[in-house]
Amino acid sequence: MLMSVRWMNDYLDPPATEVEQGELLTAAGFPLEDRIDRGDDIALDFEMMSNRGDCTCHVGLAREIAAISGRSLVLPDGSAEAQGASVDEFITVSNEAPEACPLYTARVIRDVNVGPSPEFIAQRLTARGDIPRNCIVDASNFVLFEYGQPTHAFDLDTLAGGTIIVRMANKGETFLPLGDGAEPITLTGSELVIADAEKPVALAGVKGGAATAVTNATKNILLEAATFDPVLVRRTSRLHGIASDSSFRYERGVSPLQVDAAAERFAALILEHAGGTLCQGVAEAGAALPQRHEVTMRTDRCRTILGQDTSDESMLDVLATLGFEPAIKDGVIHTTVPFQRGDIHREIDLVEEVARMQGYDELPVHDSITIRPAAPQPSIVGKRMLDEQLVAEGFVESVTHTLITESLAGPFVMPDHQLLRTIDDRDGGDTLLRPSILPSLLRVRQHNQSHGATALRLFERGSTFHTVGDTHVESMNLGLLADVENEDDGLRPLLGVIERLVKRLRGEQASLRVLPDADVPWFALGATLELDGTTLGHMGLLADDATRVHDLDLPVVAAELDLAVLLGDGAADLTAQPLPAHPAIERDLSIIVSEQVHWDALDRAVDAMDLPLLECMTFVTTWRGKKIGSDHKSVTLRLRFRSTERTLTHEEVDGPVDDVVDMLRSSFEAQLRT
Repeated sequence: MLMSVRWMNDYLDPPATEVEQGELLTAAGFPLEDRIDRGDDIALDFEMMSNRGDCTCHVGLAREIAAISGRSLVLPDGSAEAQGASVDEFITVSNEAPEACPLYTARVIRDVNVGPSPEFIAQRLTARGDIPRNCIVDASNFVLFEYGQPTHAFDLDTLAGGTIIVRMANKGETFLPLGDGAEPITLTGSELVIADAEKPVALAGVKGGAATAVTNATKNILLEAATFDPVLVRRTSRLHGIASDSSFRYERGVSPLQVDAAAERFAALILEHAGGTLCQGVAEAGAALPQRHEVTMRTDRCRTILGQDTSDESMLDVLATLGFEPAIKDGVIHTTVPFQRGDIHREIDLVEEVARMQGYDELPVHDSITIRPAAPQPSIVGKRMLDEQLVAEGFVESVTHTLITESLAGPFVMPDHQLLRTIDDRDGGDTLLRPSILPSLLRVRQHNQSHGATALRLFERGSTFHTVGDTHVESMNLGLLADVENEDDGLRPLLGVIERLVKRLRGEQASLRVLPDADVPWFALGATLELDGTTLGHMGLLADDATRVHDLDLPVVAAELDLAVLLGDGAADLTAQPLPAHPAIERDLSIIVSEQVHWDALDRAVDAMDLPLLECMTFVTTWRGKKIGSDHKSVTLRLRFRSTERTLTHEEVDGPVDDVVDMLRSSFEAQLRT
């Protein structure tokens, strides 16, 4: 950003040479990028940080120079005496969007004489590379580059209805901005405009309008000084490709608390160089003015971070020269932050101010530092173990976009859920946030099938989205997808993967239940998974409606698990155990039970017996046939008995086996197959 050396010295006592200005501001964090000769003046181009809107002007940078060099900051006189009638007789202001325009002020000066600017204003504007226009427009630009506060002058007599309305644009209305060769633009309705009773007269924070521009024939003017939402200004500027010195500053933040001082200075310059009478009062509208906030800094903490023994008094002096109001008590500095410093919010921000003013090159550099590695976060360890386990199971990780098409998302919506659609539709038709990870994995599976890949297993960790009523719901899930190579296996291979995953992440004591579930519409054969009594997710054979669009050669099984439930507080602390020292005795039992009896019920019933020598019970197989009837099935289970102290005899396990058989007969009407 270009600054005039002579103009900067208007606010410094004693003045600083161009070399001093460049070196001091570079040391303060504003690197000098270029130097341009402007006749008897020099323009210096400094790099400007996006969070330092207070330094987009000569007074702001002069304040930095004064603070770092010990000079005095000389502020300009901005008082203007009002002698005319009340401003309310000539203009009314209405603010329909106070959230976008926190403060809008209007002053009126009547009977001005528009002519050339005085030499000192023209020289300083020219040194920056600007072209002087007239004493009204130049005064506005002068205040802009002096204080960093954009202002604007309207020809009061061209404002229809004697009113200013701050409002959102109406879709389709047109606006002709100021500027040579400017073309009318059509507004979309997303812009904030300054309007009179009939039309927009300015794009708020971006550009004034040609219809109300000040000309040599202008006699009565309205002086605007306001502040606008930075995001809205940036969006409007980018939307219409119109950038200005005003938008540059509004995008970096302009405090409502600085508006009045700049407006007074603007009015004073016009009265001095264009004459006229300032009306009494200010027409204004907006939200309540914000309160200046307070930040604290521990002086010992500041010394620790900087690594140098800076005195409390030096810290107080540094902050005071930058416009803060510091006071110290019990080793803690309390200070009210200047309204123009929108970048100061935390203790570390004050520490940085002390470092800047002392000079970054003065900070000590140590040849070595002491570090203490932090333990990995449990959630990170859990996700790493999850990935390792799935890769070991033959799964390949996928990373896909969260946006999908409606044809892919439609089959994966629960009856009480709604899809969440994005506003921007430029993504080639992928305008819906996915309600499940499975359609994304199916898209990957189809792509791999097209390239000859077979027998593929896929997984992905990612977000899913849906709405319930007016509530948006986002979840982090794990999606699993696998080809069915042997239809007789059903869901068992995938369930085995999930069981091993649960044991790896949550430990051997974790209890996983599988409950048949026909309520998930995208599963032809589905089940709900519960982990320690909490719903973990769902798994099943994908229905034709869910896979039809992908034209897969093989049926696929899938699961979607809640990562928060699966990981819990992090990965379980697994400890290696020695192999058993003594052999086990295994007994297989084949029992005939009703189709309504689930393995989970059998497993829980045997576990509740708490047999002292029983190490585990595992599922072997299920058989169905005409000999046992259509409403029954044969379930084969394996009982494993082991002692940690000695080798068991078959006679020792005969009794427990008989007890299990008796319990199954009484509890499930089971019949033992021979």
